Amino acid sequence: MARPRKDADVACARQRIVDAFWQLLQDRPAHEIVVGAVADAAHCNRGTFYYYFPDMEALATSAIREELFADDRLPLVVSGILAGDDIKALMRSLSPRRVRRIIVAMRSGDVRMVELVVRQAVHDRWRERLCAPDEELAPASLFAIQFMVGGLLGFFSYMLNVDDTAVPLDADARAYLEQVAHATVQAVAGAQGMTVAEVKARLCGSAA
Repeated sequence: MARPRKDADVACARQRIVDAFWQLLQDRPAHEIVVGAVADAAHCNRGTFYYYFPDMEALATSAIREELFADDRLPLVVSGILAGDDIKALMRSLSPRRVRRIIVAMRSGDVRMVELVVRQAVHDRWRERLCAPDEELAPASLFAIQFMVGGLLGFFSYMLNVDDTAVPLDADARAYLEQVAHATVQAVAGAQGMTVAEVKARLCGSAA
């Protein structure tokens, strides 16, 4: 694909396209968004779109991955919840924009994509923190982690706020998540041959 014309090929052209995708996603499902609509909203031509993305699926995948994992914050929050840290404090550490965009992506029909990238990121983090470089998580650990991630994401999806500003976590929900998190850490600790305290310290501490 040839480079787009000079007036469109500015540093922010790609970001305008990504932002246009999120803008359109607020009022229509992802499968209804077409290249022309994105180009119009981004104030660029179709050639500029195709210079950066081969199709809408590539744009959606890139936009969601970049929003969820522009830094280590979301995997850290999910890992912290799984490890039994302060849920309210962890959720507050996510920017309102990120929470809104996660919710918008889930509502638009991209729940599966969000789930897949979160599962992989959390798996990678736990493996990095709990295993030697050439080792993999024990099967029992992997099952416990993935089961809890699925439940946590299902909870987020079910409890979406109407105003898209936050995921509500009332006292009963937090108490339940804390109980399941404790059981998850116990299962992982047993499978990895560690103590519960060691697992939590490795997960919630700074990277070595």
